[in-house]
Amino acid sequence: MEPRPPLNVLWIMCDELRADAISAYGNSHPEIQTPNIDRLAQAGVLFESSYTACPVCVPARTSLATGRLPDETGVWGNEAYGDGAHSIAPNLVTFTEVLAAAGWSTLDFGKEHLPPSISPWQSQDPAGSDMAELVHGVREAGGKIVRTSGMRFAVAGTWPGTVPYPPSKITENAIAAMAEADGPFIVRASYLQPHTPVIVPEPWASRYADVDFAESPAHEGGTSRFEARFAEINGGHVMDPADFQQAQVAYHGAVSWLDDQVGRLLGALERLRLADSTVIVLTADHGAHLGEDGAYGKHTFAPQSHRVPLIVVDPHRAAPGTRRSDLAHGTDIARTVLASCGVDAPEQIGGRDLLRDPAPEMIISAIGYGAAESRAFPNRGIGTGAEGGGWPQRFCARTRRYRLDITTRIDGIPATREQQDVFLADTLNDPEERYNVAGDPRYEGVREWLRTAILERSGRAFQPDDTDVYKAFAPPAATPSAS
Repeated sequence: MEPRPPLNVLWIMCDELRADAISAYGNSHPEIQTPNIDRLAQAGVLFESSYTACPVCVPARTSLATGRLPDETGVWGNEAYGDGAHSIAPNLVTFTEVLAAAGWSTLDFGKEHLPPSISPWQSQDPAGSDMAELVHGVREAGGKIVRTSGMRFAVAGTWPGTVPYPPSKITENAIAAMAEADGPFIVRASYLQPHTPVIVPEPWASRYADVDFAESPAHEGGTSRFEARFAEINGGHVMDPADFQQAQVAYHGAVSWLDDQVGRLLGALERLRLADSTVIVLTADHGAHLGEDGAYGKHTFAPQSHRVPLIVVDPHRAAPGTRRSDLAHGTDIARTVLASCGVDAPEQIGGRDLLRDPAPEMIISAIGYGAAESRAFPNRGIGTGAEGGGWPQRFCARTRRYRLDITTRIDGIPATREQQDVFLADTLNDPEERYNVAGDPRYEGVREWLRTAILERSGRAFQPDDTDVYKAFAPPAATPSAS
């Protein structure tokens, strides 16, 4: 049998895209449809239990590129994107560098958002991914920016219809690159959408204006102090109901805009006769809270923020229309793509091949430096911890049934038992993860098993020097593009 020619890769990357915003994942509003993403799912494998390595941009994207968790990379938060490069783990290798060495062209369009010392692409064009450009465009057109009432975070706006929508450039550039490629390629179309503030043009901006997005109830079973404090910083619990409705309409409109871009990309693959020779991956760096319990944005391990969509289409290794419920992780994409391309992964690349390797019993995620200077929103200097100190470092362990997260480091030292602020959810009985059963004696064995696993891992973590981190981090001028 003749060896097959090397496969191309189209990586469709989204920012703050929740799995439950996609109709193939069971959007609770049947009016919201994502037919192109659904078609992609029918062509490949949809992972129902996929989670980010870190629920914030820079560390999540670093983990996607390297297959390594924040405790291995030393990239725990968006501070790593500062003008100065604080120390991160040595000898990190990105899977796109491995593909480049094997003869693939590696081309990225849109949002990259990585530490300055990591350069995974031969070519990177950020056109269309500038949030400040979108915010200024709305303001210059006299449009409204919807904000939360507490800390006044911008959450939504409508792009003026008389001006071309900049994110469309990402689709156009990705299609042009695939058309011009000579030899195997990996092309990533990396969209900012539907990142908060969600700014989208018509007709998407008002597509779901008639859908009633009633605010979800507050936690009845009690949450962690960590999540409660994050919601308090957001202030969305006192947001005007009309503004809340508009924010939801904008978010889901942006998801439909994304779905249209997926349709354009799939159509281009067919026109270029590349559909049968291209691996397609669609995922997000993390999800986002959309007002649940007053929270907007990511940062927590609640499913709205932690869970992400993941669809993998491989013409040779994946049965079409497959749905899987085993645990998938952001760190797994690197080895999966390399295996689909027939390229050996070096030992520095973490994760597993989702299409061949056995599923893990547990996955770990982590966020935050846990320094005295840490803040929930470091580029604004906003958000101290629940007790008034620095914003904590927190780990999460998930199994098929349980989620446990604890604070592991605060004000530069390991957290005490009381500071750990344990949250445990039994997802079999509580799929929305709204009830904390950490204090229930029936769960003591599970709680201590997962807590011990986290503490053993966090005790070996790569922790950059706190002074190094915050000396290197140079916050940009305050804009609504925070986090």
